[in-house]
Amino acid sequence: MFGKKDKDNSDADDKKKDSFSHEKRKHKRFSRNYILSYREADNPDKKHAVTQLKNISEGGICFITDDAFKPGTVLILELNTPYIAETTYLEGMVLESSEKVQNMIYETRLQFGQLRPESEFLLQKMIDYFKNGDKQ
Repeated sequence: MFGKKDKDNSDADDKKKDSFSHEKRKHKRFSRNYILSYREADNPDKKHAVTQLKNISEGGICFITDDAFKPGTVLILELNTPYIAETTYLEGMVLESSEKVQNMIYETRLQFGQLRPESEFLLQKMIDYFKNGDKQ
């Protein structure tokens, strides 16, 4: 009985190790604490409070929001960093909003959609800096 239980636990541990050893993300994430503002594409006149970015990659972004957004909601972001003088405008679709503080703070994951050429250029410029520049 103990031998079987140990084998089952060993199999479960091996499965956990396998799931962690294969990175599913296409793009490396960079943890940065920059300020951004956001608004819903369907309601562009309502700009949400300034908030904080958690991490960013070429494929998406994770940031703090004061509302939970349904998956599929399109958001427009205005991102300012000390590395690029221009404001970077990014648009993407919400994948998930996870509640971190009840009814107050949510961590929202967004996947970038088809970016405008200037937004794509600025995002790539920023990511290149993170990859090759000063890692403050």
